[in-house]
Amino acid sequence: MADDADFLSQAFAVISGRSADIEEKIDRLTKAKNDIREEQASSMTEITKITKPTLEGVWSGNRATNFDDDREDALEIMGKITDDYDDYIQRIENEIFQLNLQKGALDIASSIAHQADNLLDKGEEVAAELGDKIRDLKGRLFS
Repeated sequence: MADDADFLSQAFAVISGRSADIEEKIDRLTKAKNDIREEQASSMTEITKITKPTLEGVWSGNRATNFDDDREDALEIMGKITDDYDDYIQRIENEIFQLNLQKGALDIASSIAHQADNLLDKGEEVAAELGDKIRDLKGRLFS
């Protein structure tokens, strides 16, 4: 029983440490996603500014044509950048999803550890059930 108690203590520490790591990663990724969204909004504002003023009827000639060509190039580049933002956001959201799945698995392991801890307090009459819980917990945490 002392070995089981030691194992459960170690299991609770592992679960707590992994959960804290996952939460920290989720927080950092969420902040990064929000920063990218802010930058994306700023870029969209810049794209709108690039298209103004229109030169039709006001400015003509070679310089106007060159200016419009450069403006089109700038719009194309900004469009590619904003497309990259969408890709980055999607990748971050996928990573957050995976981390939440891991967190859910740790929540299950925590529940099993608490059940085992409760069984440990009941003594010898539940030793077999306690053994099953500990084997399950070992498989979830250390495999």
